[in-house]
Amino acid sequence: MGNGVKAGSGVDVRASSIRITFTHNGKQERKTLTVNGAPMAPTSPNIRHAERLVAEIKEKIRLGSYDPGAYFPDEHNPAPAAARTVGEQLDLWASTKRIEATTKAGYASAIRFWKGSQYMEESEAELGDMPLSRLLHSHLLYVVADRDDLKGKTIKNYLGPLREAMALAVRDKVLDSDPSTGIKPPKYKKEDPDPLDAEQAEIVLNHLRAKHPGQVHNMAEFWCWSGLRTSELFGLRWGSIDLVAGTATIREVLIRGVEKPTTKTGIDREVILNSRAMAALQRQRQYTHLAGEEVFHDPRYDTRWNDERAFRRSFWAPTLKTLGIRYRRPYHMRHTYATRLLENQVNPAMAAKQLGHSIEMFLRTYSKWLGGKLDKIEMAKLEAGIKAAADGALSPDYPQKSIKGP
Repeated sequence: MGNGVKAGSGVDVRASSIRITFTHNGKQERKTLTVNGAPMAPTSPNIRHAERLVAEIKEKIRLGSYDPGAYFPDEHNPAPAAARTVGEQLDLWASTKRIEATTKAGYASAIRFWKGSQYMEESEAELGDMPLSRLLHSHLLYVVADRDDLKGKTIKNYLGPLREAMALAVRDKVLDSDPSTGIKPPKYKKEDPDPLDAEQAEIVLNHLRAKHPGQVHNMAEFWCWSGLRTSELFGLRWGSIDLVAGTATIREVLIRGVEKPTTKTGIDREVILNSRAMAALQRQRQYTHLAGEEVFHDPRYDTRWNDERAFRRSFWAPTLKTLGIRYRRPYHMRHTYATRLLENQVNPAMAAKQLGHSIEMFLRTYSKWLGGKLDKIEMAKLEAGIKAAADGALSPDYPQKSIKGP
Protein backbone atom coordinates (compact mmCIF):
# COMPACT_ATOMS: atom_id res chain seq x y z
CA MET A 1 0.00 0.00 0.00
CA GLY A 2 1.25 3.53 -0.68
CA ASN A 3 2.87 5.41 -3.57
CA GLY A 4 5.99 3.31 -4.00
CA VAL A 5 8.27 5.52 -1.88
CA LYS A 6 10.13 3.48 0.73
CA ALA A 7 9.72 4.78 4.25
CA GLY A 8 11.54 4.05 7.47
CA SER A 9 10.29 2.14 10.49
CA GLY A 10 7.18 3.63 12.06
CA VAL A 11 6.08 5.44 8.91
CA ASP A 12 3.18 4.11 6.86
CA VAL A 13 2.79 5.77 3.45
CA ARG A 14 -0.82 5.71 2.24
CA ALA A 15 -2.29 6.63 -1.13
CA SER A 16 -3.06 10.20 -0.05
CA SER A 17 -1.64 10.51 3.44
CA ILE A 18 1.16 9.58 5.83
CA ARG A 19 0.62 7.78 9.10
CA ILE A 20 3.18 7.29 11.88
CA THR A 21 3.10 4.49 14.44
CA PHE A 22 4.72 4.30 17.88
CA THR A 23 4.05 2.83 21.32
CA HIS A 24 3.25 5.06 24.30
CA ASN A 25 2.33 3.79 27.77
CA GLY A 26 2.01 0.26 26.40
CA LYS A 27 -0.52 1.31 23.75
CA GLN A 28 0.19 1.42 20.02
CA GLU A 29 -0.58 4.87 18.63
CA ARG A 30 -1.35 5.54 14.96
CA LYS A 31 -1.41 9.19 13.90
CA THR A 32 -2.25 10.53 10.44
CA LEU A 33 -0.14 13.63 9.84
CA THR A 34 -2.04 16.74 8.76
CA VAL A 35 -1.32 20.20 7.40
CA ASN A 36 -3.95 22.85 8.12
CA GLY A 37 -6.42 20.13 8.99
CA ALA A 38 -5.93 18.18 5.74
CA PRO A 39 -3.93 14.93 5.39
CA MET A 40 -0.25 15.51 4.62
CA ALA A 41 0.55 14.52 1.03
CA PRO A 42 2.93 11.52 0.74
CA THR A 43 5.75 13.36 -1.06
CA SER A 44 9.41 12.46 -0.52
CA PRO A 45 10.15 15.55 1.64
CA ASN A 46 7.04 14.91 3.74
CA ILE A 47 8.00 11.26 4.21
CA ARG A 48 11.47 12.29 5.41
CA HIS A 49 9.80 14.75 7.81
CA ALA A 50 7.62 11.91 9.12
CA GLU A 51 10.69 9.71 9.68
CA ARG A 52 12.44 12.44 11.67
CA LEU A 53 9.25 13.13 13.62
CA VAL A 54 8.62 9.53 14.67
CA ALA A 55 12.28 9.11 15.67
CA GLU A 56 12.04 12.24 17.81
CA ILE A 57 8.82 11.08 19.47
CA LYS A 58 10.28 7.64 20.23
CA GLU A 59 13.34 9.24 21.82
CA LYS A 60 11.21 11.52 24.01
CA ILE A 61 9.08 8.55 25.07
CA ARG A 62 12.28 6.76 26.06
CA LEU A 63 13.39 9.77 28.11
CA GLY A 64 9.95 10.24 29.63
CA SER A 65 9.49 13.74 28.21
CA TYR A 66 6.91 13.08 25.48
CA ASP A 67 3.95 15.50 25.48
CA PRO A 68 1.16 14.35 23.10
CA GLY A 69 -0.45 17.80 23.12
CA ALA A 70 2.72 19.39 21.80
CA TYR A 71 2.81 17.12 18.76
CA PHE A 72 -0.89 16.55 18.11
CA PRO A 73 -2.76 19.63 19.37
CA ASP A 74 -5.66 18.99 16.99
CA GLU A 75 -6.69 16.02 19.11
CA HIS A 76 -7.17 18.37 22.07
CA ASN A 77 -8.49 21.26 19.97
CA PRO A 78 -10.65 19.89 17.15
CA ALA A 79 -9.86 21.01 13.63
CA PRO A 80 -11.83 23.94 12.26
CA ALA A 81 -15.15 22.84 10.85
CA ALA A 82 -14.17 23.50 7.26
CA ALA A 83 -11.02 21.37 7.53
CA ARG A 84 -12.29 18.55 9.78
CA THR A 85 -11.93 15.00 8.47
CA VAL A 86 -14.34 12.12 8.97
CA GLY A 87 -11.88 10.57 11.41
CA GLU A 88 -11.58 13.78 13.40
CA GLN A 89 -15.36 14.08 13.61
CA LEU A 90 -15.58 10.53 14.97
CA ASP A 91 -12.87 11.29 17.52
CA LEU A 92 -14.59 14.52 18.52
CA TRP A 93 -17.88 12.70 19.07
CA ALA A 94 -16.16 9.97 21.13
CA SER A 95 -14.54 12.63 23.35
CA THR A 96 -18.01 13.89 24.34
CA LYS A 97 -19.17 10.52 25.68
CA ARG A 98 -19.00 9.49 29.33
CA ILE A 99 -19.35 5.73 29.17
CA GLU A 100 -18.25 2.46 30.75
CA ALA A 101 -15.00 0.87 29.64
CA THR A 102 -16.76 -1.98 27.81
CA THR A 103 -18.93 0.44 25.83
CA LYS A 104 -15.90 2.61 25.13
CA ALA A 105 -14.09 -0.42 23.68
CA GLY A 106 -17.04 -1.07 21.36
CA TYR A 107 -17.07 2.53 20.19
CA ALA A 108 -13.31 2.44 19.59
CA SER A 109 -13.75 -0.67 17.43
CA ALA A 110 -16.45 1.07 15.38
CA ILE A 111 -14.33 4.17 14.91
CA ARG A 112 -11.36 2.09 13.73
CA PHE A 113 -13.66 0.35 11.25
CA TRP A 114 -14.92 3.57 9.66
CA LYS A 115 -11.53 5.29 9.69
CA GLY A 116 -9.80 2.40 7.98
CA SER A 117 -12.47 1.53 5.39
CA GLN A 118 -12.01 2.12 1.70
CA TYR A 119 -14.90 4.10 0.28
CA MET A 120 -14.31 3.61 -3.44
CA GLU A 121 -13.56 0.59 -5.58
CA GLU A 122 -9.89 0.13 -6.51
CA SER A 123 -8.80 2.90 -4.17
CA GLU A 124 -6.40 2.80 -1.25
CA ALA A 125 -7.84 5.97 0.25
CA GLU A 126 -9.34 5.57 3.73
CA LEU A 127 -12.57 7.13 4.94
CA GLY A 128 -10.98 8.56 8.06
CA ASP A 129 -8.72 10.84 5.98
CA MET A 130 -11.56 12.25 3.88
CA PRO A 131 -12.67 15.85 4.57
CA LEU A 132 -16.00 15.66 6.33
CA SER A 133 -17.57 18.08 3.87
CA ARG A 134 -16.92 15.62 1.02
CA LEU A 135 -18.53 12.59 2.66
CA LEU A 136 -21.39 11.21 0.57
CA HIS A 137 -24.16 8.75 1.29
CA SER A 138 -22.78 6.58 -1.54
CA HIS A 139 -19.38 6.34 0.19
CA LEU A 140 -21.01 4.80 3.25
CA LEU A 141 -23.15 2.48 1.12
CA TYR A 142 -19.98 1.21 -0.54
CA VAL A 143 -18.27 0.55 2.80
CA VAL A 144 -21.23 -1.50 4.06
CA ALA A 145 -21.60 -3.44 0.79
CA ASP A 146 -17.87 -4.12 0.57
CA ARG A 147 -17.69 -5.83 3.96
CA ASP A 148 -19.77 -8.94 3.31
CA ASP A 149 -17.40 -10.77 5.66
CA LEU A 150 -19.04 -9.04 8.63
CA LYS A 151 -22.30 -10.11 10.20
CA GLY A 152 -25.29 -7.80 10.02
CA LYS A 153 -25.20 -7.39 13.80
CA THR A 154 -21.60 -6.16 13.65
CA ILE A 155 -22.40 -3.60 10.95
CA LYS A 156 -25.41 -2.49 12.99
CA ASN A 157 -23.16 -1.93 16.01
CA TYR A 158 -20.73 0.06 13.88
CA LEU A 159 -23.47 2.24 12.41
CA GLY A 160 -24.57 3.54 15.82
CA PRO A 161 -21.45 5.62 16.58
CA LEU A 162 -21.24 6.82 12.95
CA ARG A 163 -24.82 8.09 13.01
CA GLU A 164 -24.31 9.87 16.32
CA ALA A 165 -21.08 11.49 15.08
CA MET A 166 -22.80 12.69 11.89
CA ALA A 167 -25.82 13.94 13.82
CA LEU A 168 -23.45 15.95 16.03
CA ALA A 169 -21.87 17.48 12.91
CA VAL A 170 -25.32 18.55 11.71
CA ARG A 171 -26.20 20.06 15.09
CA ASP A 172 -22.87 21.89 15.09
CA LYS A 173 -23.78 23.16 11.60
CA VAL A 174 -20.65 21.56 10.16
CA LEU A 175 -22.87 19.57 7.78
CA ASP A 176 -26.16 20.62 6.23
CA SER A 177 -27.49 17.06 6.22
CA ASP A 178 -26.56 13.67 7.65
CA PRO A 179 -25.00 11.38 4.99
CA SER A 180 -25.60 8.31 7.18
CA THR A 181 -29.39 8.68 7.09
CA GLY A 182 -30.99 5.62 5.52
CA ILE A 183 -27.91 3.38 5.72
CA LYS A 184 -29.21 -0.03 6.73
CA PRO A 185 -27.17 -3.03 7.90
CA PRO A 186 -27.70 -6.43 6.29
CA LYS A 187 -30.52 -8.34 7.94
CA TYR A 188 -29.29 -9.98 11.11
CA LYS A 189 -30.29 -13.52 11.93
CA LYS A 190 -29.56 -14.57 15.47
CA GLU A 191 -27.13 -17.46 15.63
CA ASP A 192 -28.99 -20.71 16.22
CA PRO A 193 -27.86 -23.02 19.03
CA ASP A 194 -25.30 -25.47 17.68
CA PRO A 195 -24.58 -27.87 20.55
CA LEU A 196 -22.24 -30.82 20.53
CA ASP A 197 -24.15 -34.08 20.78
CA ALA A 198 -23.45 -36.30 23.77
CA GLU A 199 -20.82 -38.39 21.98
CA GLN A 200 -19.02 -35.37 20.50
CA ALA A 201 -18.90 -33.64 23.87
CA GLU A 202 -17.21 -36.61 25.51
CA ILE A 203 -14.72 -36.95 22.64
CA VAL A 204 -13.77 -33.26 22.96
CA LEU A 205 -13.43 -33.41 26.75
CA ASN A 206 -11.38 -36.61 26.60
CA HIS A 207 -9.04 -34.99 24.06
CA LEU A 208 -8.59 -31.90 26.23
CA ARG A 209 -7.93 -34.10 29.26
CA ALA A 210 -5.16 -35.91 27.35
CA LYS A 211 -3.71 -32.91 25.52
CA HIS A 212 -4.27 -30.10 28.06
CA PRO A 213 -4.77 -31.72 31.47
CA GLY A 214 -5.46 -29.50 34.43
CA GLN A 215 -6.99 -26.06 34.16
CA VAL A 216 -7.99 -26.07 30.49
CA HIS A 217 -9.74 -29.43 30.76
CA ASN A 218 -11.32 -28.48 34.09
CA MET A 219 -12.82 -25.29 32.70
CA ALA A 220 -14.13 -26.98 29.55
CA GLU A 221 -15.82 -29.76 31.51
CA PHE A 222 -17.36 -27.32 33.98
CA TRP A 223 -18.57 -25.12 31.11
CA CYS A 224 -20.06 -28.09 29.29
CA TRP A 225 -21.90 -29.32 32.40
CA SER A 226 -22.99 -26.01 33.96
CA GLY A 227 -24.16 -24.03 30.93
CA LEU A 228 -22.82 -20.68 32.12
CA ARG A 229 -22.51 -17.73 29.78
CA THR A 230 -18.90 -16.88 28.86
CA SER A 231 -18.90 -13.70 30.97
CA GLU A 232 -20.35 -15.63 33.93
CA LEU A 233 -17.76 -18.39 33.64
CA PHE A 234 -14.80 -16.00 33.50
CA GLY A 235 -16.18 -13.87 36.35
CA LEU A 236 -16.96 -16.84 38.63
CA ARG A 237 -15.19 -16.58 41.99
CA TRP A 238 -14.61 -19.17 44.67
CA GLY A 239 -16.62 -17.05 47.10
CA SER A 240 -19.69 -17.76 44.96
CA ILE A 241 -19.19 -21.55 45.12
CA ASP A 242 -20.75 -23.65 47.88
CA LEU A 243 -18.93 -26.97 47.66
CA VAL A 244 -21.04 -28.48 50.45
CA ALA A 245 -24.42 -27.58 48.96
CA GLY A 246 -23.15 -28.13 45.41
CA THR A 247 -24.23 -24.74 44.07
CA ALA A 248 -22.77 -21.72 42.30
CA THR A 249 -24.30 -18.28 42.74
CA ILE A 250 -23.91 -16.25 39.56
CA ARG A 251 -23.41 -12.66 40.60
CA GLU A 252 -20.18 -11.48 38.91
CA VAL A 253 -19.46 -11.18 35.19
CA LEU A 254 -16.31 -10.33 33.27
CA ILE A 255 -16.72 -8.62 29.89
CA ARG A 256 -13.63 -7.75 27.83
CA GLY A 257 -11.53 -7.80 30.96
CA VAL A 258 -13.87 -5.48 32.89
CA GLU A 259 -15.65 -6.75 36.00
CA LYS A 260 -19.33 -6.02 36.48
CA PRO A 261 -21.22 -6.80 39.68
CA THR A 262 -24.44 -7.91 38.04
CA THR A 263 -25.40 -10.62 35.59
CA LYS A 264 -27.07 -10.13 32.22
CA THR A 265 -30.51 -10.26 33.83
CA GLY A 266 -29.49 -8.06 36.75
CA ILE A 267 -30.53 -10.76 39.23
CA ASP A 268 -28.26 -13.25 41.01
CA ARG A 269 -29.17 -16.83 40.27
CA GLU A 270 -28.25 -20.09 41.91
CA VAL A 271 -27.08 -22.91 39.66
CA ILE A 272 -27.35 -26.43 41.04
CA LEU A 273 -24.16 -28.26 40.11
CA ASN A 274 -24.30 -31.83 38.86
CA SER A 275 -21.61 -34.42 39.58
CA ARG A 276 -19.60 -33.63 36.43
CA ALA A 277 -19.45 -29.91 37.20
CA MET A 278 -18.56 -30.62 40.83
CA ALA A 279 -15.79 -33.02 39.81
CA ALA A 280 -14.25 -30.32 37.59
CA LEU A 281 -14.34 -27.84 40.49
CA GLN A 282 -12.76 -30.29 42.91
CA ARG A 283 -9.89 -30.85 40.47
CA GLN A 284 -9.54 -27.08 39.96
CA ARG A 285 -9.17 -26.35 43.67
CA GLN A 286 -5.47 -27.16 43.69
CA TYR A 287 -4.76 -24.38 41.18
CA THR A 288 -6.75 -21.33 42.30
CA HIS A 289 -8.75 -22.06 45.46
CA LEU A 290 -6.23 -20.68 47.96
CA ALA A 291 -6.17 -17.30 46.21
CA GLY A 292 -9.94 -17.10 46.63
CA GLU A 293 -10.44 -15.08 43.45
CA GLU A 294 -11.51 -16.27 39.96
CA VAL A 295 -12.05 -20.02 39.71
CA PHE A 296 -10.51 -20.49 36.26
CA HIS A 297 -7.14 -19.21 35.04
CA ASP A 298 -5.21 -19.37 31.79
CA PRO A 299 -2.45 -21.80 32.86
CA ARG A 300 0.06 -20.25 30.47
CA TYR A 301 0.14 -16.99 32.44
CA ASP A 302 -1.61 -17.96 35.69
CA THR A 303 -4.04 -15.08 35.21
CA ARG A 304 -7.80 -15.00 34.74
CA TRP A 305 -9.32 -15.38 31.31
CA ASN A 306 -10.33 -11.95 30.02
CA ASP A 307 -12.29 -13.05 26.97
CA GLU A 308 -13.08 -16.08 24.86
CA ARG A 309 -10.50 -15.46 22.12
CA ALA A 310 -7.43 -16.80 23.94
CA PHE A 311 -9.16 -20.07 24.83
CA ARG A 312 -10.76 -20.37 21.40
CA ARG A 313 -7.60 -19.82 19.37
CA SER A 314 -5.14 -21.77 21.50
CA PHE A 315 -7.21 -24.72 22.71
CA TRP A 316 -10.76 -24.98 21.38
CA ALA A 317 -10.35 -24.50 17.61
CA PRO A 318 -7.25 -26.75 17.35
CA THR A 319 -9.09 -29.48 19.29
CA LEU A 320 -12.11 -29.49 16.98
CA LYS A 321 -9.85 -29.43 13.92
CA THR A 322 -7.78 -32.36 15.19
CA LEU A 323 -10.91 -34.38 15.95
CA GLY A 324 -12.60 -33.54 12.65
CA ILE A 325 -15.62 -32.04 14.43
CA ARG A 326 -17.36 -29.15 12.71
CA TYR A 327 -16.37 -25.83 14.26
CA ARG A 328 -18.63 -23.81 16.52
CA ARG A 329 -17.74 -21.24 19.16
CA PRO A 330 -17.01 -22.40 22.72
CA TYR A 331 -20.18 -20.55 23.76
CA HIS A 332 -22.12 -23.47 22.31
CA MET A 333 -21.05 -25.55 25.32
CA ARG A 334 -23.83 -23.61 27.04
CA HIS A 335 -26.25 -24.94 24.43
CA THR A 336 -24.73 -28.40 24.85
CA TYR A 337 -25.73 -28.37 28.52
CA ALA A 338 -29.24 -27.11 27.73
CA THR A 339 -29.86 -29.93 25.27
CA ARG A 340 -28.50 -32.50 27.75
CA LEU A 341 -31.09 -31.29 30.23
CA LEU A 342 -33.89 -31.72 27.72
CA GLU A 343 -32.68 -35.09 26.47
CA ASN A 344 -32.69 -36.32 30.05
CA GLN A 345 -36.30 -35.15 30.56
CA VAL A 346 -35.50 -32.34 32.99
CA ASN A 347 -38.52 -30.11 33.47
CA PRO A 348 -38.14 -27.11 31.08
CA ALA A 349 -39.02 -24.67 33.87
CA MET A 350 -36.14 -25.94 36.00
CA ALA A 351 -33.81 -26.03 32.96
CA ALA A 352 -34.67 -22.43 32.13
CA LYS A 353 -33.89 -21.38 35.70
CA GLN A 354 -30.52 -23.14 35.55
CA LEU A 355 -29.53 -21.18 32.44
CA GLY A 356 -30.92 -17.83 33.56
CA HIS A 357 -33.67 -17.73 30.94
CA SER A 358 -37.34 -17.01 31.21
CA ILE A 359 -39.27 -20.18 30.39
CA GLU A 360 -40.62 -18.47 27.25
CA MET A 361 -37.10 -17.65 26.04
CA PHE A 362 -35.89 -21.14 26.87
CA LEU A 363 -38.71 -22.86 24.98
CA ARG A 364 -38.26 -20.54 22.01
CA THR A 365 -34.49 -21.06 21.89
CA TYR A 366 -34.53 -24.83 22.28
CA SER A 367 -37.85 -25.74 20.61
CA LYS A 368 -35.96 -27.92 18.13
CA TRP A 369 -34.88 -30.24 20.96
CA LEU A 370 -38.32 -30.47 22.50
CA GLY A 371 -39.62 -32.76 19.76
CA GLY A 372 -38.53 -36.14 18.43
CA LYS A 373 -37.91 -38.73 21.13
CA LEU A 374 -39.17 -36.39 23.81
CA ASP A 375 -42.56 -36.17 22.08
CA LYS A 376 -42.79 -39.96 22.10
CA ILE A 377 -41.82 -40.10 25.76
CA GLU A 378 -44.46 -37.55 26.70
CA MET A 379 -47.10 -39.32 24.60
CA ALA A 380 -46.18 -42.60 26.32
CA LYS A 381 -46.98 -40.93 29.65
CA LEU A 382 -50.42 -40.00 28.32
CA GLU A 383 -51.01 -43.51 26.98
CA ALA A 384 -50.05 -44.95 30.36
CA GLY A 385 -52.61 -42.70 31.98
CA ILE A 386 -55.27 -43.72 29.45
CA LYS A 387 -54.55 -47.40 30.07
CA ALA A 388 -54.67 -46.93 33.84
CA ALA A 389 -58.02 -45.19 33.59
CA ALA A 390 -59.39 -47.92 31.32
CA ASP A 391 -58.13 -50.68 33.61
CA GLY A 392 -59.76 -48.94 36.55
CA ALA A 393 -63.09 -48.66 34.76
CA LEU A 394 -63.11 -52.43 34.15
CA SER A 395 -62.36 -53.25 37.78
CA PRO A 396 -65.22 -54.92 39.76
CA ASP A 397 -64.66 -52.31 42.48
CA TYR A 398 -65.18 -49.42 40.04
CA PRO A 399 -68.48 -47.64 40.98
CA GLN A 400 -71.14 -48.31 38.42
CA LYS A 401 -73.87 -45.80 37.76
CA SER A 402 -77.10 -46.69 36.04
CA ILE A 403 -77.87 -44.78 32.94
CA LYS A 404 -81.47 -43.78 32.76
CA GLY A 405 -83.18 -43.06 29.54
CA PRO A 406 -85.34 -40.02 28.88
